[in-house]
Amino acid sequence: MSTEKKAQTRAERDEKRRQEEQKDRRSMAVYTVIGVVVVVAAIALMVINSGILQKNLTAQTIGGVKYSAADMQYFYNNAYTNYANNYAFDTTASVKDQIYDEATGQSWYDFLMESATETVALAAKARSEGFTLTEETRSQMNSSLAQLNTSWISYGYASRDAFIRANFGAHMTFDRLSELVELEYLASDYATARIDAIDHSDADYEAYYQEHTDDLDTITYTQFTFQAMVPATDADGNELSLTDSEKAERLEELKTERKALAEELKARLEAGEDPEALDEEYADQLYSSSISQASMGTNVSYSTYADWLLDSAREAGDITLTERDSGTACYYYVAVFEGRARDEEPTNDVRHILIRAGSAVNTEEPTQEEYDEAEEKAQSILDEWKAGEATEESFIALVADNSDDTGSAQSGGLISNITSTSSYVESFRDWATDPARGEGDAELVKSEYGWHIMYYVSSGDPIWRQNTAAALNNQDYEQLIAAAVQEMGVTQGAGMRFVKA
Repeated sequence: MSTEKKAQTRAERDEKRRQEEQKDRRSMAVYTVIGVVVVVAAIALMVINSGILQKNLTAQTIGGVKYSAADMQYFYNNAYTNYANNYAFDTTASVKDQIYDEATGQSWYDFLMESATETVALAAKARSEGFTLTEETRSQMNSSLAQLNTSWISYGYASRDAFIRANFGAHMTFDRLSELVELEYLASDYATARIDAIDHSDADYEAYYQEHTDDLDTITYTQFTFQAMVPATDADGNELSLTDSEKAERLEELKTERKALAEELKARLEAGEDPEALDEEYADQLYSSSISQASMGTNVSYSTYADWLLDSAREAGDITLTERDSGTACYYYVAVFEGRARDEEPTNDVRHILIRAGSAVNTEEPTQEEYDEAEEKAQSILDEWKAGEATEESFIALVADNSDDTGSAQSGGLISNITSTSSYVESFRDWATDPARGEGDAELVKSEYGWHIMYYVSSGDPIWRQNTAAALNNQDYEQLIAAAVQEMGVTQGAGMRFVKA
């Protein structure tokens, strides 16, 4: 081979090797970048899971104090639980997809986060004014914290910290939880003190009532509801296997049937037949019913026929038929308007000691022997009270050691704001609302639960004024919150993205 040819071949080999080396260098650079990205992502995930960001990144700054994502998660969770317990939203779906305010489009998540912020702002406002917890509230708080400190044992957790993380967030500590609990108690105590200090005049009550009569008037009405919905099982409890078209066809058939029943019932009411008798006759076909139900206007507003009931032209005896289709079911409501008024009935406060007949876990009706035993014990306690000072204070002293009503026992057996429409057992309610009842009256009353040793405390404001007072207090609270948020100032931080819905 010639020298020239050898040189050319060597040059070609060198160029090929140079190109391959360059390609290798490019590949190495790409893999190095990918490796760095993977390492960074892994480190970021480790940081997130470690709780460093949740603990240290500021979610909100309120009143000049920084609160982490873990802090705001605690307040958010409490707001969520509070409203969830009152069935305010669907707990099976994301609150970010559920609308709280139709007018503004605000979601339930935004509202709950706003509520969490307001709690902290109220506490910050309290501290800025030098407000401190009352001794009673601090005692309650310390009791709650002491319980939290040992609850892990009874719930079977390996440690207190494991219990705290499982129930209050993976990045929460007991010490920080104690600080946040104190903020909640402080916000509540402060709000109560400030609102209680507001003394509304009679003119305030009257003006508010006149402006909100639709909300505060008591509406008395009777309603019957028929439901059209395809059942999931047959009469024997066997699951029905229907196609979507078969379900739709069956639903239309049920709609026709139920609507016909509703129209039939409406016609009979218009003919003057007795609602209670019709309620019994249609009992097996009705979805629900209520006879002569008395409700505050603001509660009525949730019904499909609210506008009809609250119409100022409404007269006693008016009857309507309305319907609501949810897609999977249809409801037909027959409503009878009976009256609307400012309810002047007084409210009543009583104390009681329940002596249960039989066992609390026994669902069967007590025997006569069990009733007799309960009556004998109740009479003995009443006689003991009468033989002593026979005062409200001495009655309260007997409650804790004797009452089987654990709910009211904690407040000295007190049951407040009882009216003729309250949902207490009939004998209990009737005794409490008897117009002839006087302060200090005490006697035995029998109910399905056993025997009640009753003590009449006093009559209170009429229903309309009680309802107006509650509305005014709510208005005062909203104004207090708005002022606290504005004065304390709220800024969002990067940590907010770690507060989970």
